[in-house]
Amino acid sequence: MKPIVRLRGASFTYPGVHVPALHGLDFEVRHGEVIAVTGPIGAGTTTLLLVAAGFAPRLTGGTLAGERESLVARPGIVFATPWTQLTGLCHSVFAEVAFGPASHGVPRERVLAAAQRAMRQAQVEHLAEREPSTLSGGELQRVIVASALALEPDLLALDDPAAELDPAAADALYALLREVAEAGAAVLVATPDVERAAKAATRALLLERGRVVRDGTPTEVLA
Repeated sequence: MKPIVRLRGASFTYPGVHVPALHGLDFEVRHGEVIAVTGPIGAGTTTLLLVAAGFAPRLTGGTLAGERESLVARPGIVFATPWTQLTGLCHSVFAEVAFGPASHGVPRERVLAAAQRAMRQAQVEHLAEREPSTLSGGELQRVIVASALALEPDLLALDDPAAELDPAAADALYALLREVAEAGAAVLVATPDVERAAKAATRALLLERGRVVRDGTPTEVLA
């Protein structure tokens, strides 16, 4: 099967910065994969997610060089700071989750079904009538994951999505990401906790200074 994203000699440079955040990256993402991306601070893990999902130039104003081939039709992204992803326009969690597909012109019946399914997957159905501003950090993180899932993404990129979650909730999240991949999507997750992510990941990637230094199974990369 053809990769959903292929990078060849890809480099990315942020505005006003002379040293690229990513250097000459060769990387492929395929349907059904859960790829755990890790590395020291400044290694380029977040940038890799943005580039792979196609958000980098538009969100950052940076410059992408090299080759990027993409078959991604519906990307979804979850940032490490969930408060930044609230629309600020919705007075209930359900409306927040439904906002994405609704804003893309999806028919109302499908929007409602997608939002309900995503909230059930992220285990936030009980929060449906709550105002987003009243949520705890962990609750909000799961709502933002639900918002991304409601888009029915074919590529889902998540930046340290378990940071606000307790161990049980983190394990449940990674199990969900495995289910999303098994349903056909590709999942990229940047995380410092590769041991936990490895329970769901089919592949792991270690970055250092914007370069891939190891790419293999989670066991191989952890070693």
